Amino acid sequence: MNRYPLKYISDFTLGVVVPVFNEGEYIHENIVIIQNEIEKYFTNYEIIVVSDGSTDKTNEVLATIRDHKIKVIILEKNQGKGGAVRKGLETSVGDFILFIDGGLELHPREINIFLGLMYLYEADIVIGSKRHPQSTVFYPSYRRFLSFIYQGLVRLLFHINVTDTQVGIKIFRKEVIKNVLPYLEINSYGFDLEILGIASRLGYRKILEAPVRLDYFLRGKRPIRKDLLHTLYVGAFLLMDTLKLWIKLKKIPAGKKNEFI
Repeated sequence: MNRYPLKYISDFTLGVVVPVFNEGEYIHENIVIIQNEIEKYFTNYEIIVVSDGSTDKTNEVLATIRDHKIKVIILEKNQGKGGAVRKGLETSVGDFILFIDGGLELHPREINIFLGLMYLYEADIVIGSKRHPQSTVFYPSYRRFLSFIYQGLVRLLFHINVTDTQVGIKIFRKEVIKNVLPYLEINSYGFDLEILGIASRLGYRKILEAPVRLDYFLRGKRPIRKDLLHTLYVGAFLLMDTLKLWIKLKKIPAGKKNEFI
């Protein structure tokens, strides 16, 4: 049975969750860019901006928004990307629900490609991948090496048939989000893997990878030594999240999901 009974993908409602932290200098510009891209293809959409304990002028800028299609959620304390995205997912009413990092290292022009793939192949999830043959990425060789090692570990432990779990743009069918949400707990760097791991465990295994254009240093480049230390710091926490998730998934009955319409 066709999962998408409407004739055109534009007939559906799109929910876009945008987690942000201390993006005051760029947040207004970034929201405009996201909205302009969405309006090319959708009339029914919502943008949910979640400020994750921002301490700069981000919240002041967000308070000036007067567009009924843009919802703003302010979290008083920083919870991490996972907590911010989860809050947005809980709020969204979209038939398709997407999240994209608020810093826009990934341009939202990719959204239409993701939606087209999801509709064409009736996928459960479409994710961005740095390793897709058509991706264009700019990031240091040590990041590439560490990412390669980590993704090998992910495939070994979780048997998820993807090459990259960590890119900050992913889109889901509403049914997937509704069933996965009750199990989500990770607030930090392992959130992306958690949502994919639980979805796969529940039986949502039709996951497609799509190309992205990604520049980690689009707005300011860290010195190499500082960025390497930051990468190792993030990697340590990501590894801990990964091992905790591996243990957690064993306690979730495989294929146990409810049907949502």
